[in-house]
Amino acid sequence: MVAAAMPAALRPCPSAAAAPRKSFPITTKGFLASLGVCIAAIGVAETPVLLTRHGLDLASSFSPQIRNEGIRFLRQYGSQDYLLRRCYDYRGHSLFVLDEWLSPDSPVKAEEARDIYYRVTGERFDASPPPRRVNARLIRQDDFDFEESADGTKTGGILQGLSLSSSRIEGTVDADGGVGHLDWTVSFENNSDSDKEARAEIQLPPGAVVSSVTHWMAGVDEDAQFTGRSSFVPAGGSPYLRRPRVVVTTAGRDRVMVQTYPVPVSGKEIKIRIGITVPLVLQTKDQARLILPYFNSRNFRIPTNLKHWVLVDSNHSLSSDYALSVRSGVRPNNLGFQLYGLFSDAELMRPETAFRLARTDSDHGIWSPNPFEVGGTIVKQSLEERTPSHLRRLVLVVDTSASMAESQAQIRSALSVLPSDMDVQLVMSDADWLHESDSEPVVSGGIGQISSFLNETTFAGGADNVPALGKAWDLATATPGNNAIVWIHSPQRTTLTSVEPLLHRLNTHFFGPSLYSVQTSPGSDEIVNKLDGINEVKSVVRLGSLRMDLERLFQQLSGQVPTLEFARSVKHQQADPALDGVKTSNELAQLWANDEVARILGARDESLKEAATILALRYKLVTPTSGAVILDPPKQLDSSDLEPLRAYATNEIAEPDLGGLFFLVFVFFVWLICVKVGKTNTVIYTT
Repeated sequence: MVAAAMPAALRPCPSAAAAPRKSFPITTKGFLASLGVCIAAIGVAETPVLLTRHGLDLASSFSPQIRNEGIRFLRQYGSQDYLLRRCYDYRGHSLFVLDEWLSPDSPVKAEEARDIYYRVTGERFDASPPPRRVNARLIRQDDFDFEESADGTKTGGILQGLSLSSSRIEGTVDADGGVGHLDWTVSFENNSDSDKEARAEIQLPPGAVVSSVTHWMAGVDEDAQFTGRSSFVPAGGSPYLRRPRVVVTTAGRDRVMVQTYPVPVSGKEIKIRIGITVPLVLQTKDQARLILPYFNSRNFRIPTNLKHWVLVDSNHSLSSDYALSVRSGVRPNNLGFQLYGLFSDAELMRPETAFRLARTDSDHGIWSPNPFEVGGTIVKQSLEERTPSHLRRLVLVVDTSASMAESQAQIRSALSVLPSDMDVQLVMSDADWLHESDSEPVVSGGIGQISSFLNETTFAGGADNVPALGKAWDLATATPGNNAIVWIHSPQRTTLTSVEPLLHRLNTHFFGPSLYSVQTSPGSDEIVNKLDGINEVKSVVRLGSLRMDLERLFQQLSGQVPTLEFARSVKHQQADPALDGVKTSNELAQLWANDEVARILGARDESLKEAATILALRYKLVTPTSGAVILDPPKQLDSSDLEPLRAYATNEIAEPDLGGLFFLVFVFFVWLICVKVGKTNTVIYTT
């Protein structure tokens, strides 16, 4: 009766009631379970990203303590892949959904992420292949190659298609005169589809100087001109300019940067010869060492089967500790001795590769004509034994980067040769901002305590050495005397803080303290590069293991062993040339001029800089104030032609943000399912 009394307008439609109900394939419970699984999967996938982002936020804090916690957190829990992506994300936005929602208002920028990446990993961000895609941008992978050496060191910025095709080092040395000349001839070929620029940083023998540069292309050779450093890039005003084809400049103590453009396509080979005037390193009065140059860094590939051909002529017998790679012999007609062989690039870098030369055990005086001056002057050279005077404090600076871990035991062992009563201070360079926190990275309790502290030190990531060097300078100058700083470090491939405060200290304090740079492995060093031209910065020659080289240095600085050095001066020749000693090659005059340029620059007087430049140009030397350049014929250039090629660059291509599109599609399907599930429970009434 109740149903009969129901108004017709509210009765269910007979056709709808009779129609079969279509069940939706996903129930509400199943949908919620699937949604929960998807959210959990996304959370698990993005957990490393969230942890890394949290570490980045900590590492970019204004507080040194919080930054320290952030670096350690990233080393333990961070994702290196995500951290590398951040180094290319110039917009600062996140690359993941949850991370974007949880990001702070001021995300970490790419430049800051690169410094953090170095502190965490100990490597520059561009030493590894870049990510294929960052947000909506595709990064091209076909411009650069990446190499990894036997010791695990990564090299980035190798131009694809550009390679070294041959290498020859030939020279002559006078063991008694302590001087020699090496010609390093290298050839490049380019198998890519565009012209390339070849560049390399060359580690010179200690005290050596580049004195000639020659360029060959298409059978035509051209010698370099020597000019002041400010003259390399022509001033504006005229559209007809000459672009440098070859440029050679100093890149730190005993280092030069060589750049040549173009290396043409189609396999056309170009050749460059670098002439190097070399002083020999004296170990004893009757034995000297010839150190060979090698590549510190480069942007071209060296094929694994390519060997450096080395041939050296001498007036005394030669030998090498690396005997498997060399052969020695006597030149015909009593013309002296030869040593020659083939070396791989890794072998050329080894300290054991240095040649040994016998010499006469006497200081009878050495002289040479001075062809660069008029008036009949000569350059006189004598052998001197020197010990540091008034050295009261020795400050050690030890790099705590991860690459230094294997050197820890050798450093501790070498400390044992220092006198127990010597004032020795230890400053640790760190990757954790200890110099800005309450933790004082200085140890001054004697050799035993320093050794124990080193034994407990953790070597990790990439350390910032600049603040430690500044602290060491303050300690060295706090005690009267001609004190010394010994900096033991791996190659510093980036600078995390400005070097200007350290330069200001060095430029405002005359005659000390001396800074001895002991580099544990080959490689370009940005800090050494920026200290170019500071005479107090000394490059310690590597002749063997790190322990042996440090022991020799410590014994010399503490006065236990005298240092044998050549002293050079200019004077007028005596009536009887025999009274001046034994005549040697004219390269002796260039070594004197190189010493004189360093002495003039050591005065820290800008008014004398021009005099140093004029002297370097007269003697044809590459110094901190001069360089060698070969220019192209005049042609019309635009302003972009004067921009130097960056050592590393990436090409980016904009693409749709696929991650965002997939997320929108996911949201759409969730909405659609909700609508369908809701409709299955709907009853239709007719009016």
